[in-house]
Amino acid sequence: MIRYREIQPSAALRTFVNTFWILEHDGEDIAPQRVVPDGHPELILNWKQPFEALENGRWSGQPRCFLAGQIDGPLLLRPKGPAKILGIGFHPHGAACLFPQPMRELNGRFSRVEDLSLGLARDLERVLDSPDPIAAVETALVAAKSSSGDILAAEAVRRIVLARGVSDLAALARDLGISIRQLERRFHDAVGLPPKLFCRIERFTNVFRALGERPHKWVETAIDCGYYDQAHLIRDCKSIAGTTPSALLSENADLARHFYDRFRLSHSSNTSRRGVV
Repeated sequence: MIRYREIQPSAALRTFVNTFWILEHDGEDIAPQRVVPDGHPELILNWKQPFEALENGRWSGQPRCFLAGQIDGPLLLRPKGPAKILGIGFHPHGAACLFPQPMRELNGRFSRVEDLSLGLARDLERVLDSPDPIAAVETALVAAKSSSGDILAAEAVRRIVLARGVSDLAALARDLGISIRQLERRFHDAVGLPPKLFCRIERFTNVFRALGERPHKWVETAIDCGYYDQAHLIRDCKSIAGTTPSALLSENADLARHFYDRFRLSHSSNTSRRGVV
């Protein structure tokens, strides 16, 4: 069984951190878990046995403390024993406030924190021994924040999210006073994904928010979320999630259910903590 809860960050971190989450697994055998792109990079800290990821047809263990860069397709994970994980979910552009490397270079990778920032790596090691790990990780992140990131890219993210991914990028570039090429370059460096792909992922995740309000109404949901029709949604789901929408929601996988519940609940709850079991 997988137990999962989220904790809101303090005001000092909300400009670049979206949420903290804690995941625990008791070690029993479960099916491989599908993780679907959501447009957010994450820092992962393991108290116990790290998960394994399927890469190029082979299972390999994840690092103990690492940055999970943006992914543009499904990722399969499986536990190798009892697990307890602290995750720091950034805003799409948030990780760039901590690390000097262009986020496009970290796309699709599990980068050890010590390879990106030795100072932050030392502070995060102490987090796992702290009696209050959330307070300790907040202190470490505030100390490690090196910049405000690319303000223009952050504004582009804000507008795309507000439009639920249905954005005219040429018009957005004009509104921001830059060329479309500049927008693409700066967005890719700050977020780790090209803006067009980020729009597709944002539009896709909004399908799950909408389905929380009216389950099984696929055609209406597809059109309301900016798709031409249900077939268009299915093609995008196969590309992004590696399966059809109905198969994704019916998988016997706790993380797949968490993905659905996370987006279904993301705008419907004002509580600071919520659990998915």
